[in-house]
Amino acid sequence: MQNSLIGRYDEKQILLSALESPEAEMIAVLGRRRVGKTFLVKQTLGTSMVFELTGLQNARNVDQLQNFSLQLSERMQSVLPVRTPSNWLEAFYLLSQYIQKQGDKGQKQVVFFDEVPWLASQKSGFLMGLGWFWNSFAVTRNLVVIICGSAASWMIQKIVNDRGSLHNRITKRIFLKPFTLPETDTYLKSRDINLSRYELAQIYMAIGGIPHYLKEIKSGKSAI
Repeated sequence: MQNSLIGRYDEKQILLSALESPEAEMIAVLGRRRVGKTFLVKQTLGTSMVFELTGLQNARNVDQLQNFSLQLSERMQSVLPVRTPSNWLEAFYLLSQYIQKQGDKGQKQVVFFDEVPWLASQKSGFLMGLGWFWNSFAVTRNLVVIICGSAASWMIQKIVNDRGSLHNRITKRIFLKPFTLPETDTYLKSRDINLSRYELAQIYMAIGGIPHYLKEIKSGKSAI
């Protein structure tokens, strides 16, 4: 049970409804760090994922592009790595060619970009490339594009409220919140940790309902 999804019923339904939609979908997933955004997406849509890319923290744009080529090479199962694109417009073109070769598998395919604020650093060209990918390719395909980031204010300003090529392109939004107190109790019990309500309240007031931190709690120890 330690790898099962606790709670998140409404958020899970939003993701699953995107798979059933007759149109292409672009979903923005926001929430503080360590709240479980990536886990939610992978647990819910992992079997439909055709490509995923996670931004590198404090990395140069050339390193982000190399990371893209490595991830694309792994998806393509290439003997030799895909040549690193010179810019994000070229990168998204390569991605569109790869997806096109996959063909229609009878259900929506998911493209997942995680830690987008790290990918879309100033003058990187990532958002321009993403805009091209959506407007020129994805919108006519059986695709769900998910963009995820922990910097909520950045995500809202640069993507959700964008006035450029991504203006009004977000079809669904998820703001993932920490576990509630009952969800925290369920999560801990899934890890064989049974606490009294008083101890549970102590822990919740100390560290909140953040799964990453709750994971550090050990069975057999008191809340203190």
